[in-house]
Amino acid sequence: MKPLSDETCLKALCQGHSGTLREIYREYAAPLKHWVVNNGGQPEDARDLMQEALIAIYDRYCGTNSSFNGSFGGLLMTIAKRKWYDRLRQKKRETDVRAEEIYRQEEEAPEFESAEEAMLQKKKMDCLEEAFRQLSEQCQRLLHLYAQGQDDVEKIASTLNMTNANAVYQARHRCLNRWKQLFYERCK
Repeated sequence: MKPLSDETCLKALCQGHSGTLREIYREYAAPLKHWVVNNGGQPEDARDLMQEALIAIYDRYCGTNSSFNGSFGGLLMTIAKRKWYDRLRQKKRETDVRAEEIYRQEEEAPEFESAEEAMLQKKKMDCLEEAFRQLSEQCQRLLHLYAQGQDDVEKIASTLNMTNANAVYQARHRCLNRWKQLFYERCK
């Protein structure tokens, strides 16, 4: 099978051609997975990055007058790598913040701290649940399937009457973003 042209890849992504999208995954998923695993990630991280990168390309080039003259694979890998580096930086920040918080907590009274933490945690969980209930039924069902460990995207697509795996990934991305938005609007 000959490699897909850059124009074919972009057109398939913009128009949702599932057969060509599968070929894009076959062509680019393995190199991305190899790179992510070699840079401290897991295969699941590579799948998420692939999807996020395709969504970013879709958002940038589909439905706009933006012109695309480069290598589709190069663009996909560059976006995925940047997103991975962003995740690593965020993890480092979270680790640093956690270490600082642990140090601070050791100096405070444990009884006061655990009660206050439990109250804050409950408030946060209540806000998350309230925001979740604001989501559409389809979003709730999709996120429940992922939360239950369902990782067979084709099965999820069939269960939720979605057209293909790409539709599931896009819906998951939209639903998670909407949930975050609702949470921050109501609880922060």
